[in-house]
Amino acid sequence: MTHIMIGYARCSTDKQDLAAQHQELLKLGVSVDRIYTDKGFTGTNRERAGLDQALAAVR
Repeated sequence: MTHIMIGYARCSTDKQDLAAQHQELLKLGVSVDRIYTDKGFTGTNRERAGLDQALAAVR
């Protein structure tokens, strides 16, 4: 069986940077094309396209 790693990074505001999370996921061995992100979404916003894509990739 082949293992594929999926990464997800998120920050709450447009002023925050995903670079540190992205770098850590790369260090863990997640392929750049398997890192999904959401930026500028608060906890009350349930629509997260990046999370939906990550979950779809896992399925």
